[in-house]
Amino acid sequence: MKNLSLLNKLIYIVNIVFVLLWFFAFLAPYINPQKFSFGAILAIGYPILLLTHVLFALYWLVRFKRAIYLSLAVITASYLWSVPVIQTKNRFKALAKDQSFSILSYNTQSFYYLGGKKENVGSVKEKLAHYLSQQNTDIICLQEARKGFETMVSYPHKSIFGYNQIYSKYEIIDAGVLEFENPSANTCAFADVIINYDTVRIYNLHLESFHLVNKDYNLIKRWDDEVSENEVKAKTQEISTKISKASSKRVAQINSILTHTKQSPYPSLLCGDFNDVSQSYIYRKLSANHTDAFIASGKGFGATFKKLLFPFRIDYILYPNAWNAYNFEVLEIELSDHQAIRCDIEQK
Repeated sequence: MKNLSLLNKLIYIVNIVFVLLWFFAFLAPYINPQKFSFGAILAIGYPILLLTHVLFALYWLVRFKRAIYLSLAVITASYLWSVPVIQTKNRFKALAKDQSFSILSYNTQSFYYLGGKKENVGSVKEKLAHYLSQQNTDIICLQEARKGFETMVSYPHKSIFGYNQIYSKYEIIDAGVLEFENPSANTCAFADVIINYDTVRIYNLHLESFHLVNKDYNLIKRWDDEVSENEVKAKTQEISTKISKASSKRVAQINSILTHTKQSPYPSLLCGDFNDVSQSYIYRKLSANHTDAFIASGKGFGATFKKLLFPFRIDYILYPNAWNAYNFEVLEIELSDHQAIRCDIEQK
């Protein structure tokens, strides 16, 4: 600090502040948001915090200052112990059908993508039904799929619990829905599917949403426009409260799910819209005994929700650790505010 100019001293102080913010976001996966929600809020911006430290490191590098070690430590710790933000290599393999199956997960936004008008909803339904038939996937898990859509999907086996729908080319021998303790429009359903002579329990998750409305999204998108300070403060507080409440509800929901998976006599696969980022308590708990298909075989950022300033990965396919995943893709289908994901799972 002694050898720094006044400007660099100020920048160094800001650098320290961002280290503290990163630290809380870094610990977010290990802190129950029901007890401390600030970390869960910061975890959403974890990629931005990392990018900020890359910029700090470049700044100090150009000036040959020792202050670079602060952000280098952050980047190193993130690389070694955080869930990767970006994957540089994907894993492709042609798999034998008697040893593998393909699965697709998609939040369909209740077919409202083109607006809420009846004719637009009908158009989205038809386009999605056609698209899914072209994918030729063995198992499809849909969240927020409207009632009646099952008549448009030509799969021999189906498990329909309202907006939570599972379609399978394999026989479904049992199915059910989990009742969450807190009243919620979100659900988790499961289907026991016989795949290559083994029974697999498929969980289709749609965890608690943030319940952000168009006004919230518009404020975030026009942050640099002329918005009054009071409006920013009020809306920021409102959005933070929504995130905190949703995070707390998701904890209760995943506790129910994890209890259910432990009682399952079959290996379980969890997929769907978790409504949370990978740098979160929710993700860590759900992936404790499962492997993330994107981490195993995906490439890029794997973003599935792009409605905000930067893209998020909030949709997942988690499979038993003993198995393998290949050919993970984020499907660029513009029929929802989410992107569909699919991969091939190799059983062991």
